[in-house]
Amino acid sequence: MMVKGFNRSISLPMNTKPKARAAYHVRSVSLPCRSHPLISNLEEQIRAVRSLAANSDNTSLAWIEAGLSQIELLHVALNDFLNLSETKTVLQQGTAMTDLLLDNLLHLVDSYGSLLSIVATLKQQLFEVQSALRRCDSTGLTCSLKSQKKTEKELSRLASSLRASTKSLPLEFASDAKEAETVGILKEVIYATSAASAVVFNRAVVVSAAASTAAASSASNKIMAFARKISKEDKQMVDSEKLDELEECVKIVERMSEKVFRSLVNFRVSLLNIQSDSF
Repeated sequence: MMVKGFNRSISLPMNTKPKARAAYHVRSVSLPCRSHPLISNLEEQIRAVRSLAANSDNTSLAWIEAGLSQIELLHVALNDFLNLSETKTVLQQGTAMTDLLLDNLLHLVDSYGSLLSIVATLKQQLFEVQSALRRCDSTGLTCSLKSQKKTEKELSRLASSLRASTKSLPLEFASDAKEAETVGILKEVIYATSAASAVVFNRAVVVSAAASTAAASSASNKIMAFARKISKEDKQMVDSEKLDELEECVKIVERMSEKVFRSLVNFRVSLLNIQSDSF
């Protein structure tokens, strides 16, 4: 049954089709009103994460850490929303729309699982690059940097898949206003997480690529240092800055993405538990 003609209770900017927006902007008599503190907080966190996705120019490590932290805060607010009895009642209907949410969540969980694996690989490759530089092993350095470039491409593909994979949730075909509103909120959480995560992943690629370039030029810098009698320490100080930045980036992404991964798993488990309670 199509849902039409309801007033709006929650208004968030979305990149969905007009019909989907019309269906999402509904008012449910069973869900808490917009002024409810849990709803207001969730709205605020969604907007904060969506603003991260729009800010694709900042490549600082502080921004990357703040981005992943903000995604985690969004999921904390989401957990509060899922624990509302009104939310559980709606989701216990167990419709196809909830199944689509679970599918999208599974892709997000898999993406962060892949990210953790990629970061572990990148950490090892960075160690090998630094070791080759210390030994002045140009052959080993070339081999390590080639592997690092492949890892960067994997991370870029992972970011692209996040942007393109979120399945459409046709809210205009919700069974009623309550389902359209509830699923619409959860959809916004998933969309915001996917978009912001893609930006964060790409920022990590930029940091890694800068480190690769610095390491690749390091060997020639050492040769130039001998030829021009420039202090090797001075040249290496410039080159090592990018490598140190990548090392710190790896630590941040590894630590924070593990938290996001766990929160996504908990999100999906909560939905599955809510569905199972309906049987």
